[in-house]
Amino acid sequence: MWPRMAEHDKRGIQCQDRLDIEFDNLCYYPPGKKVKSSTQTPILRYVKGKFNSGRLTAILGPSGAGKTSLLNVLTGFKINGVSGSVKVNGKERNVSKFRKLSCYIKQEFAMLALLTTKETMMFAADLKLDSSISKEQKKIIVNQILEILGLEKTVNTLVGKLSGGEKKRLSIGLELLTNPPVMFFDEPTSGLDSLSAIQITSHLKSLAEEGRTVVCTIHQPSSQLFEMFDDVYVLSEGQCIYNGSNKSLTDNLEEEGFHCPTFYNRADFAIEIASGQRGDKSKLFEKFNSKEVDTEYQQDGGNEEATRLNLLEPHPPQKLKETVIIIERDVHVAPSYPQPLWSQILILTRRLLLCTLRDKFCVWLRVLTHIGTGLLLGSVYYGIGNDASKVFSNVSCLFFFVMLLFMCNAAPAAVQIPFETPVVLHEHLNNWYSLKAYFVSKLISDIPIQIICPTLLVITGYFITGQPTDGLRLLQFWTVCLLISVIGHHFGLTIGALISTLEMGVFLICISAFILMIFSGFFAVIRDIPVLVKWLTYVSCFRYAFEGVMQCVYGYNRPDMHCPDIYCYYKSPLKFLDQFNMVDAVYEYDILALIVWILILQVSLFLALKWKVHTLQ
Repeated sequence: MWPRMAEHDKRGIQCQDRLDIEFDNLCYYPPGKKVKSSTQTPILRYVKGKFNSGRLTAILGPSGAGKTSLLNVLTGFKINGVSGSVKVNGKERNVSKFRKLSCYIKQEFAMLALLTTKETMMFAADLKLDSSISKEQKKIIVNQILEILGLEKTVNTLVGKLSGGEKKRLSIGLELLTNPPVMFFDEPTSGLDSLSAIQITSHLKSLAEEGRTVVCTIHQPSSQLFEMFDDVYVLSEGQCIYNGSNKSLTDNLEEEGFHCPTFYNRADFAIEIASGQRGDKSKLFEKFNSKEVDTEYQQDGGNEEATRLNLLEPHPPQKLKETVIIIERDVHVAPSYPQPLWSQILILTRRLLLCTLRDKFCVWLRVLTHIGTGLLLGSVYYGIGNDASKVFSNVSCLFFFVMLLFMCNAAPAAVQIPFETPVVLHEHLNNWYSLKAYFVSKLISDIPIQIICPTLLVITGYFITGQPTDGLRLLQFWTVCLLISVIGHHFGLTIGALISTLEMGVFLICISAFILMIFSGFFAVIRDIPVLVKWLTYVSCFRYAFEGVMQCVYGYNRPDMHCPDIYCYYKSPLKFLDQFNMVDAVYEYDILALIVWILILQVSLFLALKWKVHTLQ
């Protein structure tokens, strides 16, 4: 099935390195709860089993049986609240090392929609394959995989336009680059028509026949699809009721009193037993789970008292706690990646820049918005920059520069990053690259758009409104606009990384910006703000941006402005600065405060990404 397999094996883990996975006494507790609690019920409850290499294994069970949870635990994607033993070829599993030898393809596999199939594979090859492999060799490997998976006709198609079956096959292809000996799939046939589902399963069958351990969760497979699996693992209420050969499924169930009707789908029959529709399952629990399992829990419907006795007697809280500590210590071993940090940054930067150029909403719409906004400000406040009779209107114009730059960069960033984050987290947890590499590449790739947008707004709005045209003032004004744009962009990225819901993210940006604007010195002069809340003026980025542009336009001993009337009270710029309590403001301090804001937001963004990874585990 795999062309020139010998050549492929030279560059990584060989298919002959078979890995058998065995687990015993495995428990997984609900997220956010402590393992030592004696009153809670695990999602997985003292399950045991074995997945053999060279075999395609199906995990069956009704909804809520714990199928995905079992995959999450075995792959090492879930480490908190886990107890029990997982062995690879008879030896205790090292989670950090095991992740390098395995891949986990979730049901909703996140990929960047603005890359083509070929580009997606090539960037993955650059990140996952050894740097000693030449570009031409990578192309050969990628073309072989695309041909095997039947994707050669979609090489120039954007991922966002691929069908469901094509995306599933592409997700498999991304992991085949490193030829992993262990592959986990969470419902790979979900949402596909019967023909596509059979094609996907056929590919998985071929992978298993080459020596890999391939494990899939399957939801209600057809008889034809079910026959393609070598082994079956059936879960019910977090416990196993069968683990063994597919051919022996009905024989083993009949031994315990469950007779499958003639011409009945054996997969449906197993799921009906797991759902409790075919009678008492207690003997199956005793037969296929660890000895410590208390079957009285299942017979009594999981009452609290039975659960308490079961958790206290076989596994004391202290023992469970120690097991989890061992797993956590194991997973925090410093991971190594196929590429060095600098190479990861270069590859990810190229990928992000390519996506940026193709992003019509978050990039080109932002560019057009800044141009349009600058022209709008210029038309509303045309030529008032040196008019002493319209200084208050000009101050409104300056504040709008600051406000619009913040909002026009914060909102698109908050919308954009939730689409990137699932891709980054999946690739990071599958050992493609470090979070640090993504973070640095994200900052670098965003630099062009962060420079272009405020520049366009200043060019289109600053001169039309008649602001001072000497070079130093213009440079200082542009610097403030650049910094507040960067702050808005980073603010949006941080909110978007923390909040998964787009509506909530945009709402938080609006309400946060509104609060910060109140203490900017524009709506209320700082000296007039009550002492109780005056301290908030020192943490408002809008205060420093507003002070900065006011100093640029009216500070530095600017000559008297033109007065078209008989008398203009604010003909002297110094008198006007005094009105806003900004005579003693220092431009350099405002710039320093804005830079500190940027640094704080960058640290917050990195911590938000780290927190996302932690919540997934």
